[in-house]
Amino acid sequence: MSRRKESTPEEEVAYFEAQKSRFEWVTTQARFIGNTIGRQTVTPPQGYGAWLFMRAIITAGSLEKLFEPQDATIGGIKYLDHASIASLGRALIENATVLLYIGDTSIPEDEFWMRKHLIDLHDYTERTKFLTDIGRLETPPDGKMLQELKDRLLGSRAFMALPERRREHLLKGKDMFVISRHDASLALGWGDQLSRGIYKYLSAHAHSTSMAFHRTEENKIYEPNSNAAKVTAGFAIDHAHQALGISCLRMVDLFPYIEATFDPLVFSALKSEYKR
Repeated sequence: MSRRKESTPEEEVAYFEAQKSRFEWVTTQARFIGNTIGRQTVTPPQGYGAWLFMRAIITAGSLEKLFEPQDATIGGIKYLDHASIASLGRALIENATVLLYIGDTSIPEDEFWMRKHLIDLHDYTERTKFLTDIGRLETPPDGKMLQELKDRLLGSRAFMALPERRREHLLKGKDMFVISRHDASLALGWGDQLSRGIYKYLSAHAHSTSMAFHRTEENKIYEPNSNAAKVTAGFAIDHAHQALGISCLRMVDLFPYIEATFDPLVFSALKSEYKR
């Protein structure tokens, strides 16, 4: 098996700087879109899409603040917080996945409501569980509400068209996606294998697993101006800006008038870079 060509320190720094620049550019376009939408009467897909997009913009702003090294000691050495960048990058990708899923303009209305009702059932099920676990649920779960949420799905033609075993699984409220989170993420256009790899790589840094820290010394992660930290951060930023750019174009699908408010050259660049 052939090995990937090792990058030079100069190439690693250039990669990190390039991804920062691309991320900052698309974040500017996302903020412009968010400001253009404003407050108005919307359809359910537009409304849920707009809320998710606002969350994506806020996350992008938090990511930008981490592009500069952070203090590790009082008045001491600064380090690039690559782990937090990876965590927020993954969060932004997940945000984009749900935005594309609930803001899909190509599906029939019945399928949209099936997706929405499934999210409601999943939310109620998981909320009941964690509130019980932390001792904050003072009364037993509302069985009538739970049945009503299930009945909404059972009344959906799109839901009843699913295989029986899948319907049985979804009615347990353990999954918010009709198929799976991974299948929903394929709308980002990275393909099956790369999508899995990106998510696993970023998840390894989002959690304190052995993959996230046990080679820290070997890779010189926590050294001032560490290139290894820049490569990890650059990878997260690279895919996060793609997810945000694709989300921008989905918002244009949901609010077509947005295109006319753009500088034509800027919008052409946005479409050229992020159209899937």
